[in-house]
Amino acid sequence: MRETGFSHVVITTANALQLGGFFAALGWHQHSMALSADAAAFWGADATQAAECWVPPSGACEVVLLAVASTTPVLRPLDCAVTTPGGLFDINMRTWDSDWARDFLQAHGWWELVPAVAWQFGEVHTSEGLYIQDDGIVMAVMQRLSPPLEGIEFDRMSDVFNSTQMVSNVETTLAFLKVLGFERFIDHAGPLPGEGPRVLQLEHHPAETAGIHLSIAHPEATMSGSIELIDVPEHPLSCLSVPSTGGRGLRALAIPCHDVAETFAAVSDSEWSAQICQPLTERDLPGLLGGECFSVTAPDGGRLDLYQLTQ
Repeated sequence: MRETGFSHVVITTANALQLGGFFAALGWHQHSMALSADAAAFWGADATQAAECWVPPSGACEVVLLAVASTTPVLRPLDCAVTTPGGLFDINMRTWDSDWARDFLQAHGWWELVPAVAWQFGEVHTSEGLYIQDDGIVMAVMQRLSPPLEGIEFDRMSDVFNSTQMVSNVETTLAFLKVLGFERFIDHAGPLPGEGPRVLQLEHHPAETAGIHLSIAHPEATMSGSIELIDVPEHPLSCLSVPSTGGRGLRALAIPCHDVAETFAAVSDSEWSAQICQPLTERDLPGLLGGECFSVTAPDGGRLDLYQLTQ
């Protein structure tokens, strides 16, 4: 049905100039495109403003910035607990130097949500910090400590390689993603070693109950364009009510399909048919996202836009 992970991150923002400046400072290239009324309604954006598509040097994952008013409610409150389920939680980027990244991000409108801490996931030792900005967008910034990264090249920060959803139940969301062709290739259940619990603000819970369930899924078992799911079985929080259209923040992940009609039929014929929030039809969307597409929300409100893969 499909052979790739997400290819675009769609962001609705009242801070397009500042966010654009962040990507520009990293050497990303900008393409501005008129936003049709059709596209504005599809995402809940301002049709009078142009869409900005930012392309990293790798070309691997593009970011689409769509302007909305500063009075537009954020999709995730800036002060909600990290592990609160609901919508898309973060985008993940790599860095070679966490200290440098902290100063760079703060100079471009981000502030520390969780300072970088060292922790271990299997044999991988990582330093990870969380940053947030005024639209409520969270970015996880990761520095590999050991073993060295291989086969990945970037300057100071990488493209967006992963996106996390905090969910009520990992297995439920995985069952949904399976209909879209995603398969689990990483799974962890239990406590995070080292300082890991601090990343998710779980350090105040007893060690024996501060465990998580984390799974990462992708059609080809690779991190590029993967979707990460996290739940906290012993300390669940109430799920946010996230609108399927409109709002400000991480609006959607866009996923290319070789046959979008086949994908739509698979969702329509599944137990998840009620999750379809935008029907399959031809739409005039910016850039490669144009053509036939539809949208569906994951069980906890994370929106995924499925579109026809073009050559």
